[in-house]
Amino acid sequence: MKKTFLLLSILILASAACQSVTTTPPPSKPIPDPVTPTVSSPQATPVPAGTSTPAAPKEGVIFVDTLEQEVYPFVQNGKCSLAEAIMAANTAKQFDSCNAGVPGKSVIELMPGEYVFTRVDQSPPVYEWLVSTTDTGTALPPIVSPVTIHGNGAVLTRGENAEPFRFFELMINSALTMNNVTLQNGDVADDWGGAVYSMNASITLENTRFINNRAENGGAVYFTLGRMDITNSEFVNNKSTGNGGALFIDSSRSLIQSTRFEGNESDGNGGGLYAYFATIVIRDGFFIRNRVTGNGNGIFGGGMYTNHVNITITESQFYQNEAPSYGGAVGVINPILAGIDPEEEDMLEQIQDQPLISDMLTSIPGFQATLEAHPSGIYVDFKEDIQIHNNCFANNATLNPAEPNWTSGIHANAAMADGNYWGHPSGPSGRGPGTGDSVGKNRVTFAPFLTEAPPHCDPEFAERK
Repeated sequence: MKKTFLLLSILILASAACQSVTTTPPPSKPIPDPVTPTVSSPQATPVPAGTSTPAAPKEGVIFVDTLEQEVYPFVQNGKCSLAEAIMAANTAKQFDSCNAGVPGKSVIELMPGEYVFTRVDQSPPVYEWLVSTTDTGTALPPIVSPVTIHGNGAVLTRGENAEPFRFFELMINSALTMNNVTLQNGDVADDWGGAVYSMNASITLENTRFINNRAENGGAVYFTLGRMDITNSEFVNNKSTGNGGALFIDSSRSLIQSTRFEGNESDGNGGGLYAYFATIVIRDGFFIRNRVTGNGNGIFGGGMYTNHVNITITESQFYQNEAPSYGGAVGVINPILAGIDPEEEDMLEQIQDQPLISDMLTSIPGFQATLEAHPSGIYVDFKEDIQIHNNCFANNATLNPAEPNWTSGIHANAAMADGNYWGHPSGPSGRGPGTGDSVGKNRVTFAPFLTEAPPHCDPEFAERK
């Protein structure tokens, strides 16, 4: 299955590589230049002495001045909607009253308030090769060029009884930096990424909240083949019928800092977070009341489930997370590290062994360099490693009484998990000597453990009840 997915990924990367060595293609359907309504200019009014004239908008800064949703073809009404602002950033053209963007440097400033979306965007693709890989629509035009969105406290909401859609889709080689914004009630039914879907792009989130979003995989965000950094953010009450109640990370690299996962659910694995073939660092995370429901095929990782990962978790907290069978807080499947999976060859070697890919490597200029420089970093220097230290685990649970497995805290084939507090001074239960949250499997190293909760852990939750 991994090689099948890799082949698909490489084909997508090939498209991006082709674009890097050719001229930018024209739009598949040329987007007409917007027409700004003609307004007769009033007679100039003298500026009183000592009064300065307003400064002109900074180049590439686009101010959204309406909360209303607008869809293509946009009505020329003298307002700058969020959809028009994204098109201005994508095309470096003016749309209605939106200032023209600057390729790769556009900044969108949102008007504070609640943006209620009720319809799917119908904007034509900016380039012929930028074709969506999703089945369900998106409320806003796809992001095809790096852009920063300052939310200024804005809330983006899918309207009650609206058709299924997410808010953002990131296309190949694009990037989104977003802060101080809330995305809520996104719903894509059986598709992936309830609020955001990203493939082969980069995302940076700060002070961003995802609330009550739903999807099959990645209730709030589905992210594959890229780099994602998340700081001071929240994932609350998101839901997946497949894997990753809040966040699904695949074949990527991610840094998650000071971020809260609360009340997220999945019918598959990973109530809060699901990661596959990824390099992840989690610092100062807070996972509470996330759960794998038991309503589907999921049995692992109420707080998080990871498979074939290089992961470091430090100074984080895991409380009251639940899974049906394994890993109430953390479930890790890492067969290579445990020595039970022979698949250890370099990913570039795996790619080169595919005849189709070998042809690409020789026929597309710069293709191999594109792989080696990929923002996910998965094509070079990847190795499984599980480091879990200086964290608090308390009152997490596995709920199958017929198969006690001692993994309410951590289930792993192999992991370095020493230096943690397990909810009681006596240490972890299960394979451990104490009465705290339990650890399972023979190759989870839990000693030495902490006999009191470190200062960063919440005293209200850190003790075993």
